[in-house]
Amino acid sequence: MTQEQAREITAQALKAASVPEVQISIDHRRHGFIRFARNNPSTSGLTLTGTANVTAWKGKRRASAVGAVDLANPKNAITELRALVKQAEQLAAIAPEDREYLPLLGPQKYPKVNAYDAATAEMTAGARAERVADAIREANQRKVVVAGFFEQSGTDSTVANSAGLFAYHRGSVATMSVTARTPDDRGSGYNAVSSSRVSSIDFKEIAAVAAQKAVASHDGKEIKPQEYPAILEPQAVADLIGNTLPGVLDARLADEGRSVFSAPEGKTRLGETIFDPRVNLYADPAHQVIPSIPFDDNGYPIHKVDFVREGVLKNLSYSRFWAQRNKRGPGPFLSNLIMDGAGTPLSKLIANMERGVLVTRLWYIRMVDPQQALFTGLTRDGLFWIEDGKIQHPLKNFRFNESPYRLLTQIQELGQTLPVVAGERYRDYRMVLPAMKVKSFRFTSTSDAI
Repeated sequence: MTQEQAREITAQALKAASVPEVQISIDHRRHGFIRFARNNPSTSGLTLTGTANVTAWKGKRRASAVGAVDLANPKNAITELRALVKQAEQLAAIAPEDREYLPLLGPQKYPKVNAYDAATAEMTAGARAERVADAIREANQRKVVVAGFFEQSGTDSTVANSAGLFAYHRGSVATMSVTARTPDDRGSGYNAVSSSRVSSIDFKEIAAVAAQKAVASHDGKEIKPQEYPAILEPQAVADLIGNTLPGVLDARLADEGRSVFSAPEGKTRLGETIFDPRVNLYADPAHQVIPSIPFDDNGYPIHKVDFVREGVLKNLSYSRFWAQRNKRGPGPFLSNLIMDGAGTPLSKLIANMERGVLVTRLWYIRMVDPQQALFTGLTRDGLFWIEDGKIQHPLKNFRFNESPYRLLTQIQELGQTLPVVAGERYRDYRMVLPAMKVKSFRFTSTSDAI
């Protein structure tokens, strides 16, 4: 669906509204995938979907209707959208009043983002199979057993409303993830890469890295669970910091005393130096490596913005309602996350460590205490003991209790940045993050998981 088609379809649907405030959000997606296990493809598919969410306001009463839309046929799409408009209006008439009601946004300006690659968005089943075959051949050569998932998609996202707002974004993304196991299931490794251009993904290399970690992690030794100096590979940084920190950056949580960024007397820690001065965390939808959608669900623009600069908390994210209550502008919002690194190779971080743990991946991360930004989870797919600047042997996995807030105060060195995929939220947003060497990481118990 082109931008012109999206504009025409939503304009025609909005004309059918009988209430003054209606918003239409449309997602059009071409999604191809192939799943593989035991060094063989197992499932392949292609889905073409069009989904619309229509919200109508009758005074301060609000309701939404969601449904499939035939975007390949504009006439059908208009008819189906008008039906959703009518349904949303009927539901709004009986809905309770929204205590946080705000008028619709008017027209906005959005940053230009080049996030679409036709070769990625329109891959054929044969092309997907060829890429996965490269990874499987690499696994066979290295005598490991692999399973994983490769998917690629092209998406068109549209937000339009009766106040004149129209936002449109076209993007593509390809993501490959591989878990490698030794044949006896006593060693495991993982690797994942995501890119808006499939041509930039080296499928053999992805499998090779996962295989190397699987072989190296075989028969991990058990050590006492406690705090250890640690090096977190970019994947582990993504799993913990990327998975959790964006949700902690909410201004309302901080204002209401429910966040690690809360301060006494209803204040926040905005403007304070709270992290290591080398920490720079920001969002940029036009980032060359991880371009992303430049507006939120309501069509509010997303621009490049610092959340942390030189360790200072520069911004928290304000919803439109909370911004109005606090007499300030909404946002900033994020659709990707970038953290600056120092360019130091992982091998040098290891060489500079006297004793400690190398963490390659974290998993099953869940909140423990929001006021401390404390989370628990498990190490997975490769954990190693470092001594005298060298990896000495693999370790048995740990459960941990740790806070991304605390870790960003514990930095000793930063490494090279990589585009990484957080295992549990990889479809939410993409990230470029560095490896981190930290003074301590809290390991709380051992785990029998491999």
